[in-house]
Amino acid sequence: MSLKDILGFEALMARLPGGSRRLLVLTRHFFERLFQNEIIPFEDQMKEKLFTVLAMLAAVGWVLTNTLFSRYMFVEDAGQSWLEKFAFLGVFMIILALAVILEWDVLFPDRRDHLNLRSLPIGPGTLFTAKFLSFLLFVGMFSAAANALSVFGVAFFLPRWTGDSLEALLRYMGAHLLSTTAAFLFVFLFFLFLEAALLAFFGPRAFRAVSLAFRLVFSVLCVVAVLAALVDPYSLQKVLNHVSSLRTTRPTSVLLFPPMWFTGLYETLIGRRDPLYVAGANIGLAAILSLGLADFLAMSFSYRKHIRKSLEVRPVRLPLAGIRAAGGKLFDRLVLRDPVQRAVFHFTGKTLRTSAAHKVRLAGYLAAALGFLLLVLGTRKIDLSGPATANLNILSAPVILGFFVLLGFRSGMNIPYEPEANWIFRLTESKERKHYFIALKKVVLFFALLPLFAVLWIAFAWLWGAGTSFLHCVYGFAWALLAMEGLFWKFARIPFACLVVPGKAKLQMRWLPYLLGFLVAISLISLGERALFKDPGRFPIFFAAVAVILAALEFDQRRFVYPKLALIYEEEPEPVMITL
Repeated sequence: MSLKDILGFEALMARLPGGSRRLLVLTRHFFERLFQNEIIPFEDQMKEKLFTVLAMLAAVGWVLTNTLFSRYMFVEDAGQSWLEKFAFLGVFMIILALAVILEWDVLFPDRRDHLNLRSLPIGPGTLFTAKFLSFLLFVGMFSAAANALSVFGVAFFLPRWTGDSLEALLRYMGAHLLSTTAAFLFVFLFFLFLEAALLAFFGPRAFRAVSLAFRLVFSVLCVVAVLAALVDPYSLQKVLNHVSSLRTTRPTSVLLFPPMWFTGLYETLIGRRDPLYVAGANIGLAAILSLGLADFLAMSFSYRKHIRKSLEVRPVRLPLAGIRAAGGKLFDRLVLRDPVQRAVFHFTGKTLRTSAAHKVRLAGYLAAALGFLLLVLGTRKIDLSGPATANLNILSAPVILGFFVLLGFRSGMNIPYEPEANWIFRLTESKERKHYFIALKKVVLFFALLPLFAVLWIAFAWLWGAGTSFLHCVYGFAWALLAMEGLFWKFARIPFACLVVPGKAKLQMRWLPYLLGFLVAISLISLGERALFKDPGRFPIFFAAVAVILAALEFDQRRFVYPKLALIYEEEPEPVMITL
């Protein structure tokens, strides 16, 4: 028998009693469920991306440690390093918050868990204990990644002024590991409590919509904070200067910041007995214990009240159903005259209304767009007097949002909703395949671009007036239509009905040239718009040129491209090995 067999999971299970075996199996089950969420539904794809993220976390930890603590090679740490520890913990707490938001839909035992486990001899206590253990494993995994390299950097820079003894070295390393893990655990339990509170307050019906809005808001805030800390060091320095001044003028006010609690724990563990540090450490530990107890009770409450009630399916009556039906028939007659187009369009629309997985995915792209846009707008003083004098950042807003929304639809349409839909479309495929591709563009137009630019027109009309806002948004809309033609060129799939092979995009290998190309394009487009606003009479020429290009592309596709395209219902995996 090999060492792997002796130490393996199956061998361990054979040596444990029945209750412990059930707990261990459930813990592994819930832990593996954390690798499959609504945004990335394939477990293998999630694990592949997770390993990449963990490696990046280790690298970020190393870079951040060197950036923050390297000055203590030459300057004695006489107690002032608490500020750098505050920054380190704050940045990683935000990063973990973003990771927990991505795992939002699998934090609580859901309906699938209940249906799978209700027939087994598993008590609620075992269920919730296993769930909490899986949470601890998840937090421990992120803590290990964040500290994999940073703990050695801290051990190199900070203990040197205490005599470089082995005891000081181990004390600093232990304090770094424990305080970071405690901070991560607090973040995880806080968002778990927030989900429980939303579920209890709004009920299971409204919970999906409300939680989606909360996730979008928190995602935007986290993206802005992380990008600002990593891309713009001056923004991080401003925050640290503000916290440092508060420590001098109003010491207790810094305890309003959760990173300060675990900074206090850090300082207390290395032997600094400042009352402020002791108070922060006590607050942090009390918060962890309180949130842990509240989350345990909330899971029990959710299990008994909401999960069981959600098994009962009740008919949902939509408001103004008659008016909606009449408007839908008129829309079909005017816009969707072909039955194939109606089938594809309404299948996509109903999928977007009912599929939480696709809503969350689109919300994730929108959050990334808003976060990137807020970061761009915050780097310079914004001139809102008019588009002719506005800087390029504010002019680029419609184009940035339009591109990210298109990218979200392009990515989300690759994720199938139900395998049955694939077979229905396959069995009823029409010979006039062009209608599938025309319907795809109408889906993107009416579900993505028109709603987005209508909202943007209202927002900019408040700043610059209706006429100027109209020109600004139509300019961005024109570029969005050109981007749509490029992103969906030869996209021979029915939205949400193609069985795909995960991981083929390989964005982790190509993100840098994509990002650089996107930034260059955004700058050129914004420069062009500012030039047009200096002479608005040239706008009709630009719009006419875009209309000619779009018409030529549509003619070319209908005449030469669409007849040769075959619909893809199931992607073929890439060959593992190519032989000569």
